[in-house]
Amino acid sequence: MVNIAVLDDEAIYIDHIKEITDTCMQQMNLEYRIRVYDEGQDVLDDLENNIYYDIYLLDVRLPDINGLEVAKMLRRRLSEAVLIYITNYVDYAIEAYEVNTFRYIPKLLIGEKLPQAYYSLEVLLKRKKCEFFYSIKRYSGIEKISYRNIYYLKKEKKYIVIVHKDGRSAVRKTMKDILEELQSEEFLLIDRGYAVNIDYVKMIKDYQVYLETGDILPVSKPRWPFVRDALLHGVYGNDTI
Repeated sequence: MVNIAVLDDEAIYIDHIKEITDTCMQQMNLEYRIRVYDEGQDVLDDLENNIYYDIYLLDVRLPDINGLEVAKMLRRRLSEAVLIYITNYVDYAIEAYEVNTFRYIPKLLIGEKLPQAYYSLEVLLKRKKCEFFYSIKRYSGIEKISYRNIYYLKKEKKYIVIVHKDGRSAVRKTMKDILEELQSEEFLLIDRGYAVNIDYVKMIKDYQVYLETGDILPVSKPRWPFVRDALLHGVYGNDTI
């Protein structure tokens, strides 16, 4: 399921966006859900309540908050979200790309440029259909955590704490067990007590890993050369757990 948010206060363009989106998603054989917002603050309020989307289609001029400010707030929390501007105000294009905007589309060209943007995202969106989850058995049921929502793993006494977008989940297993169950190169052991999702690594420096979330995690001296080379050259693995 592809989740799409439209932030615009002009009904004629909203209807056009919906029509184009429906056509493109059908042609790509993708299920989708779309929600329309007419004020930026509503998008940010939902973000605070952990309601977020895969794709945001944003206008710049809005009744309350500038769409560029909305994008900055979104990017602080959502490093993977696709931001596409659809606007009449082309003068903001340079500033928009400072928040890693995927496309900046003039409204007069929406019929041509929005389908191009969607089709450029086809591989990414279809990969999302194959999203993987880590399942934790609880007395009351099963907790499922998307791999892409996991920031890092942390050892706390006899537990491994999975730190993710929705909070923290503790599992009474070893780090080795968890990494073997995940079976994914996204997760890199950086210390006996820490493993990190490489998609959230912003920088490594002085035996520390800096995440896009603001967290700073320690890297052990024995693991440092391996972690540094892995993040620089894309050679992953946890064979020395």
